[in-house]
Amino acid sequence: MSERTFRRMIFRRYGPPGVFEWDDAQLRPLASGEVLLGVRFIGVNYADIIARRGYYNWIGRPPACPGFEVSGEIIDKASDVELPLGTRVAAVTRFGGYSEAVIVHADRLIRIPDAMPLEHAAALPAVYITAYHSLVNVMRVRAGESILIQAVAGGVGTAALQLARHFGLTTFGTASSEAKLDFARQFGLDHGINYATHDFEAEVMRLTGGRGVQFVLDSLGGYGLRKGVRCLARGGHCVTIGAAAVVPPTGFGMRAAREWARIITDLVRGGVYHPFKLIEHNVGISGVQVLLLWDEADRLRSIITALMRLYEEGAIRPAISAVFPLTEVARAHALVESRASTGKVLLRAA
Repeated sequence: MSERTFRRMIFRRYGPPGVFEWDDAQLRPLASGEVLLGVRFIGVNYADIIARRGYYNWIGRPPACPGFEVSGEIIDKASDVELPLGTRVAAVTRFGGYSEAVIVHADRLIRIPDAMPLEHAAALPAVYITAYHSLVNVMRVRAGESILIQAVAGGVGTAALQLARHFGLTTFGTASSEAKLDFARQFGLDHGINYATHDFEAEVMRLTGGRGVQFVLDSLGGYGLRKGVRCLARGGHCVTIGAAAVVPPTGFGMRAAREWARIITDLVRGGVYHPFKLIEHNVGISGVQVLLLWDEADRLRSIITALMRLYEEGAIRPAISAVFPLTEVARAHALVESRASTGKVLLRAA
């Protein structure tokens, strides 16, 4: 990075992980309340994957630079920003994070504890804010209740598990292999369900004696969402945060054709969920889009304060499974897209 330019990874067309390329970008002058952050680590999220594939409108059309959570140090700032140069922070952005540097408003900075590694700082914002907001502000969980967490070994899954354990919930979780379930158990999973070998709805109802669970954290969409809602006890609440099970594939050939067939079947089976069903069963469904929380400064600050306290108490720790140099972003995306990863995957910018 020179004084007026920096490098970033962008894609100029939608496609597979190999579409990424380096781009030299110009630094604009800082506006009031902004800082220039020298990026050290970047969190990779599934939203980045589907943005690269053309199914995430929030990022806009190519050329585009993904990434909405980073960590690093303040290397320049507007005159009205109080934080000193060199301050270690995490930051949330509206994309643009796959970069050597990023301009961020001070309201979106997270001052991190001295003992927190910058790797943890980059792995924390998206998944823990999503999980905390879902459990605390939307579900309003209480000790003694139960929750089903889909994709329990992933980034949001492991974050939700740690929070659920801290709040005294009984946890049920799904994953595609016994190895992933074993990984999740170290973060507080009580009842693991391998959905590749068992019907998770039937297992939840068996394990709960037919009562169901109070809460479901869904990231599947489609038929998985409908089955998850059927796992709710009366008065239960499902929060959906994604639709990973119904994201269209990229490319052509037999593998893509099989994936399309699976998705179409899933969507047909899922059908349309009529609101009257909620009344009939006395349950609720809510949606959470974490990017919208970036614009709610007071709520965001409250969540971050709570998470920093839990981190310092040792109640939460990001589960980082892999760190790739930014030059190897294609490998990082391929790993996440393969569904073989667990916990959080990071990019290292410097």
